[in-house]
Amino acid sequence: MPTTKPFTDQQKAEIFVRDRATCSFSGANLWLLDAPLRVGWQSDWVDHKKPLSKGGVSETRNGVCASHTFNMKKRNNSADTAYLFEDGHPTALNYMICGAPPASTTDRLRRLARLDARDWYFNRAICWILEALNFQWSEEPSYKRTDENWFDAAFIKLSKYRKLATSGIPLRSLEERGIISSPTPTQNVFLSLRECGCPAAMREKATQLSPKYARNSEVWWSYFHPETEDFDAGRKRSHEAAKEYRNELDAETFHCIEADYKIRYIPI
Repeated sequence: MPTTKPFTDQQKAEIFVRDRATCSFSGANLWLLDAPLRVGWQSDWVDHKKPLSKGGVSETRNGVCASHTFNMKKRNNSADTAYLFEDGHPTALNYMICGAPPASTTDRLRRLARLDARDWYFNRAICWILEALNFQWSEEPSYKRTDENWFDAAFIKLSKYRKLATSGIPLRSLEERGIISSPTPTQNVFLSLRECGCPAAMREKATQLSPKYARNSEVWWSYFHPETEDFDAGRKRSHEAAKEYRNELDAETFHCIEADYKIRYIPI
């Protein structure tokens, strides 16, 4: 029956898989394991096509996968339905605005078609771990939580993932399904969390990544938010720092900085 209650975890997982972990508004990849230390990562949300406040219901047909940014942007605006992706496929609007999607997007959508609803719980565990790493980097309270609170929340989702993965029809691993292949050292740390038996063990493993996460965050913020009146000079210094620490940065983080620098400062 129709309900005015929020989406359940099961519904969120089903929509996440149906939409191939892709934000319907922007096309952003919300499968966090693909770039687990990318600064500016986005958690997955489910947005009501027709808001609850306007008579919408929490059913899968009334939900779309959305990044945190676009979910907050839309809020109760039921007219904001300019979707670039639906059900994990580019829309006609996408083709009109952007043309044919690049091969990298096509390959990603095909790969993420192998996701199972149970994988959403692992993705959400990664989300809470990233919140913990963000807390360790910033050393500032976040929603009145500590990093241990985030690891506790991550372990709850991880436990649910493991329980579902071993019940009913056995779930083949991410590696066996080709969702991830030739993992990087950072990805291997996140994959190893599947075997952790308690939040403390998860915290010990994940905290290995804290220095790298901090370096990514410092370089990112100093580039895009230079603390100087001469933004151009600040960005150029930060770009040199990004090149210096290239081996310590997540590939996606470095790519964003490099792309922005080329647009701003390299003549055509």
